[in-house]
Parts: sequence; structure tokens; C-alpha cells
Amino acid sequence: MEPVRFAVVGLGGYGLVHMNAVRWLEGLGLAKLVGVVALQSDRNQRPDLVAELRSRHCVLYENVSQFIAEASGSADVLTVPVGIHMHVPVSIDAMRAGLHVYCEKPVAATVQEVDALIAAKKETGRRVAIGYQHMYSNSIQQLKLRVCDGRLGRVRSLSLACGWPRSETYYGRNEWAGKLRVGSDWILDSPANNAHAHYLMNALYLCSTEMGKAVAPKDLRAELFRANRIEGPDSVLLRFTTTGGTVVFVVLTHANGRENGPSMRLECENGTVYWQTDNGKTFVRYAGGQTEEFDNLVHESWRYEGFRDLVLALREGRDPLCTPELARAQTVTVDAMHESCPAILPIPEEFVTVQEDGEMFPPGTKGMFHRVRGLDEYMNVAVQEGCFFSELGIPWARRIASRAVSGVGYTHYPS
Repeated sequence: MEPVRFAVVGLGGYGLVHMNAVRWLEGLGLAKLVGVVALQSDRNQRPDLVAELRSRHCVLYENVSQFIAEASGSADVLTVPVGIHMHVPVSIDAMRAGLHVYCEKPVAATVQEVDALIAAKKETGRRVAIGYQHMYSNSIQQLKLRVCDGRLGRVRSLSLACGWPRSETYYGRNEWAGKLRVGSDWILDSPANNAHAHYLMNALYLCSTEMGKAVAPKDLRAELFRANRIEGPDSVLLRFTTTGGTVVFVVLTHANGRENGPSMRLECENGTVYWQTDNGKTFVRYAGGQTEEFDNLVHESWRYEGFRDLVLALREGRDPLCTPELARAQTVTVDAMHESCPAILPIPEEFVTVQEDGEMFPPGTKGMFHRVRGLDEYMNVAVQEGCFFSELGIPWARRIASRAVSGVGYTHYPS
């Protein structure tokens, strides 16, 4: 069969990751990069890349509108690594122009936007894959299979923790980072809706005993804090019971002192799972005493498996593994989180240190970090106890206010 023709939005940022993924597919004979939407500013920064793309007869376009108007028939798939508020409108325009879509996570800030994307998908008959790269990984797929086939059985409780320090540079990298909204568009940027959205999606996915399904929160409460000078939260705690009866506790932050996680612990009907590190190192202890270990490192490009899955889905006439219908659960959870705790509590300066340090990404660079003293230790205690920071009596957390919100039947943010 002919390679699937890809066009990518962006010659910088996460667009470079998408280009690398398509190049990996090219090496497998599955795809061809035929177009890139490239702003002039990005072209000026990467003249060698521009020259290389042109030498390969890859056409450069000034913007998405130009690409759709002039050249959508030259491609089969458009990849959409753009701002959160642009995911749905760009994806819908692409589908209506006859293109399939690989859209970065999260699908959107609000559930009504996700539902609009699902409606457009049904209207056009196009395929849409959502880029939760860990969902396609070996470790998560192995665990999902064991939950669904009964080897592990239903997840009774799940805890998730991740602390990745992020600097002022991270929050200044574009117009929407750290924002709740830009103009009339909701963003709801936070660890739960951006850098750590993968891990929250993993949790919702594994808590369902049905293949291809995820669960929604039934009675969610949240505590949201910020140490950085941003609109949104940089520290998030969630506690909820799912529609399947699993008790879930989540702690995510960008205001801690060191790389801490991701890690998940699943207490299942027939065993306990310990999942940790971004490479998905997994240890399973079954109720009968047997143990099992696996990770994601089945090949060095495992993070691109979502792109391969979309190509195979197109060839096989099926939906990709992570559809908007599946990923909707993460958006509902984030919306309920903000409904639960609409007033994000600033952490007083006397509890925060500001210092220059090395960035996790990109490596070899530095930035100014706002770090809450003791936050790594508080995280570890909170996830072990299943307790909010306010319940631990931490001084800066005592004034937080939240309420229980259900994600069942949730169709609009704000409700």
C-alpha cells in the first residue's frame, strides 16, 4: 500500500516532535511528510531545516488556512501540535477538508469543545487520534489487558503522583502557558491538563474494565494552588470515586524541588501494581505470590506508536486506540477539578524560594524556579495517606475551599 501522506502544523516547539515521528514512520515505509505549516519566524530560526525539507519536496505553508485552501488534497493526515484552545477548531477544519487528524493532548479545555469534535468526526467520517503517547505504550497496554482479562481484575484504588519543576521560562514560552483563558477561549492550563495529562489519562483508562474505555469521576474534590505568578494552578490534588467504584487520589505539581515521579500504585482485585518513571517501569505482585515486570523500552521510538497506530487504523478501517470519545474522560475530570475549586489559592512568598537552576527540558538550559519549601515531602505524605494538603495541616493550604462535583452527565464548562 502507498505510504500515508502527512502534513504537520509547526516548524518549532512540539511540531518538531511530530516531524520526527513522521520521519520514523517514513523509515518503516508507512508514511511520507508532504507539507509543513511554518511561520516565518520559525523559518528564520531553522534555515537548515527549511532547506532540507525543500530538498525533499516537502511544501511549506504560511498558515493552516493556506494549507487547507490550497493543498489539503495533497495530504491524508494533518497533525495538530498547537495551543490547547486551537486543537478543536483546527481539527474540525481539517476534517471538513477531507483530512484525518492526529491531535495533541489534551483534546480541549472544555467538554463542549470535545463534543463538538466528536460531532464533526461523525459528520465527516474522518479518523481522529489523540496524542496521549503513554496510552499507546507497552506498559499501559499490558496493564489494561490484565485489568480487562481478569488477571488483575478491577482496580479498587489508584494513587498517582508526579512532580516536575518548571521555570518562568516554561510559563513564558507562548501566549497561553499558565493561563485559564486567552480572550474568550478557555485554556485551563495546569499540570493535570498539560505536562501530566498523560498520567491522569492513564489512570482513567486503567480504571475501566472494558477495552477501549475510560471512566469518569463521580464525586470529585480538588485543591488547586499556585506558587508561580500565573493565572492557573501549578499544584493540583484530586480525590474522587469513579463510575466503576475505584477510589483515586492524584497529586501533580510544577512547584516542587526535584524530579519526582511519575508513579502510580494500583490495588486490584487480584494483585498490586507499581508503575513508575516516564519509561513505565512496572512491577506486578499477584495475590497468589507470582510477580511480573515490564516497561516501555521495547524500542527507542516507543513514544511515536500513536502515529503508527493511526496509520494502521486507516489501513484496517478502524478507529485509532485513543479517540476523542475516550480522551473526553480527561477533559471532564479537569473541568470538574476547576468547578470543585474555582478559587486557586496563591502560596505566600514566605513559603517559596526563587532560584536559578537547570531545566529538565530542554536539557542544558537554565531558568528561574519558584519552589515551595518541603513540597516533595508533602507530596509523598499526601499520596501515602490519600489526604489533601489542607487535611495535613500545612499552613499555606488551610484556607483552600472546594466542593464535590460529579462528572456523570457533565456536558458544559462552566456548568
